[in-house]
Amino acid sequence: MSTVLTLLLLWIVVSAGLLTAMHGRLLRALWREPVLTRPVVIVESDDWGPGPAADAGILRAIAAILDAIRDRSGRPAVMTLGIVLGVPDGSAILAANGKIYVRRSLAEAEFAPIVAAIRDGCVKGVFALQRHGLEHFWPAALLARLAGDAALREWLADPSARSEALPAALQSRWVDSARLPSTPLAPPVIDAAVSEEAALFERIFGELPQVVVPNTFVWNDALERAWAAHGVRCVVTPGCRYEGRDAAGALGPPTRRTLNGERGVGGLRYVVRNDYFEPIRGHRAERVWQAIAARTAQGRPTLLETHRESFIAPPEPARTALIELERALRGAVARHPDLCFMRTAELVGHFDDAASPLRARALPIRLCAWLCRLQAEPRCARLLKATGLAWPLRSAGWLLGTLTRNGAMSPRLARLH
Repeated sequence: MSTVLTLLLLWIVVSAGLLTAMHGRLLRALWREPVLTRPVVIVESDDWGPGPAADAGILRAIAAILDAIRDRSGRPAVMTLGIVLGVPDGSAILAANGKIYVRRSLAEAEFAPIVAAIRDGCVKGVFALQRHGLEHFWPAALLARLAGDAALREWLADPSARSEALPAALQSRWVDSARLPSTPLAPPVIDAAVSEEAALFERIFGELPQVVVPNTFVWNDALERAWAAHGVRCVVTPGCRYEGRDAAGALGPPTRRTLNGERGVGGLRYVVRNDYFEPIRGHRAERVWQAIAARTAQGRPTLLETHRESFIAPPEPARTALIELERALRGAVARHPDLCFMRTAELVGHFDDAASPLRARALPIRLCAWLCRLQAEPRCARLLKATGLAWPLRSAGWLLGTLTRNGAMSPRLARLH
């Protein structure tokens, strides 16, 4: 029996050593990532901006759903709105044969109903503004591709055209995709664009959001410096950073991995969107419930990425999107009575505050979350499976989860706090 125990111990030590040797930096980063004591749910929706007056009605319908769903503190569900401030004036651009760029912005009177709906939602606490670009593309790149692109000229000629219909490579605002592979923008050009964007945002909404969502998640250090200089505190990421488009127009390989609470240039904090809720692509409430359960076990917030296109779809899909949004959030509250709703900027405040009651400090709770994160990390999963270490880690996580569920620890574990 002693030989079996010795071999078992040797197997665990060797496997753990191999894991540490190959992924030690990642293991430390996962440990440093803040652990939350309660489920946090934020719906993050991008691409809202100029559009037909009907968009205002859709925004008000979303706001009504959010306002009717409350956490145990009485706070309503929150949807962040990634705001795009402008769209091209297609007729003017085509009349000039693509030689100049002309913009129509949310500051114009025809978009006043949309702005009013957004403001009213912010007053109710159900909407939170985030920066998502002056346009959802780089204007010079758009003009450069006009001459040889009939489809692009047709898009510009349609007054009802949405930026969602642009080629994916062009939707990356912060690189020059006139030719592929894309090339970086010069820092002075970036600084000027961020400054212009910030001034217009403040003029329209009377405030300057501290949270930014990079278009298609393509950005670099120069852009982070510019954002930090213009009041940004937080960058929403998909868990990594991309810096360009390849020759086929696809995203290039990630240049950096990001975790919640990590810092970028200028002290910016990263927050990670970690699941999707896109009803137009068939996502339903059940997917949201599964995501919340998984992220809560990992001690992470659940940030659900969605887009305007799900809610501005034809009547039946748009109605389905609203139904699923309500069902997802009501079901989340029913399944997690201690769930809390908040804005992304508030979440960053908890990351900044080590003494926040939303952050776990007890060793068993943090260890349980760390084990769950480790098993969910693709970079480690294959090694855990190959060595067989996944099984004892899963067992240890289950035991700790049982002991710490709902914050209830045994007296012995509590002394480790």
